[in-house]
Amino acid sequence: MKMKVINMAMKKVGDDKLRRKVVSFLLVTLMMATITPVHADEVSEPTTAATEVTTTETKPTTTEKKETTHHKKKTVKKDKKTKKKNTKKDGKKKSKQKEKSKKKENKKSTIPMPKRAVKKKGCDTVQKKIVKMQSKIKKLQKEQKNIRKEIKKENNKKEALQRFYQQYPTEREATMKLRGQKITPLTKISEEDDALRNRLFSLANTFHDDQLRKIASEYVFGVRDLNFEDLLNEDDTIDLNTYLKGKYIAPTQNMQIGIKNKDQEIQKLKKQIKEEKKTRFFDPKNVNSISNITVDDAKKMLSGTQLYPEAEAFVKAERIHHVNAVFLMGIAAHESAWGTSRRAREDNNLTGYGVYSDSAKGINKPSKEEGLLATAETLHERYLTPGGSYYEGTSVADVNKHYCVGNEWAGAVVGYAYQLMNKLN
Repeated sequence: MKMKVINMAMKKVGDDKLRRKVVSFLLVTLMMATITPVHADEVSEPTTAATEVTTTETKPTTTEKKETTHHKKKTVKKDKKTKKKNTKKDGKKKSKQKEKSKKKENKKSTIPMPKRAVKKKGCDTVQKKIVKMQSKIKKLQKEQKNIRKEIKKENNKKEALQRFYQQYPTEREATMKLRGQKITPLTKISEEDDALRNRLFSLANTFHDDQLRKIASEYVFGVRDLNFEDLLNEDDTIDLNTYLKGKYIAPTQNMQIGIKNKDQEIQKLKKQIKEEKKTRFFDPKNVNSISNITVDDAKKMLSGTQLYPEAEAFVKAERIHHVNAVFLMGIAAHESAWGTSRRAREDNNLTGYGVYSDSAKGINKPSKEEGLLATAETLHERYLTPGGSYYEGTSVADVNKHYCVGNEWAGAVVGYAYQLMNKLN
């Protein structure tokens, strides 16, 4: 309709200028018409147009699409990584929490291992044994003293006889001058005779010889003239040289050997006493330390139990393998119920080593002593020596880590060891 009005106006107006004015006027009116206010019932049309414009404006290009998809992939990857990290962190936290809870549970269930070292003297039997050995030493020392006295006597005899014969350098001279004649009322006693008599009295005292003392009192000695020997009657004479040479002087060499033998016996007894007097020792922090218990101690400690017959075996195991005997006794008491368990009776296994279940074979030896020695050897080489396959330290708790499942074993073993040590003085 509007275009028809314009054409009619154009026909009426011929002038170009006027035509232009009219056209411009019409255009202005048309533009004004487009800006006129919209009525309420016409709101839907421009909104749809606006939406169409916006949609046309937001349509992305292909490059934009690629960029957005790439960006989305990156964000997805980042999200996955963050999720993994979070899950790992959560897992670590949970595992740590579990470990803490396990440790708390173990602490609650664990019997705490006492760490007090115990020192004791030997048992009453050992003390009595020491007293007997001390009295035996005194007896041996007295015997030695008596032997030394005898040696001194024999040496004095020898020296006295040697001094006596210094007056007679040759055998011929001694034979002549020691030929004696009985004293008669006609016999003249010279100073030389008195000097010889005094020497003979001294010799008689040294030899405790009453016969020699009598000879010295009743005879004079020496050749007084050339016919002296011819004048002598054999019944009234005596050969003092032969008599003195026949005097017995006991050899002291055998006596010296006797003293030496007794001295060795004394030293042996003193060493035994020293061993018996050693402090009996148990330290749960170091089961490599020697207990110093004797067989008598072990018998006292194990009296009244099924482990009593193996008292010597525990001491032997300590001596050979350097594992504390009281510690071994504690293991045996705990593992074999004082030697009454089935394994102890049937397999000679007192220590429970290798018995991880009812079906496990464990140590099976011909005798209980061999079983104890095998356990002691294993403990020394694998558990208590640095570099050993199960070495964690030298305490009972360190041995527990690989010897037995659970943490209550160490406390139980130490408890039995204390119980055994309390039987000593």
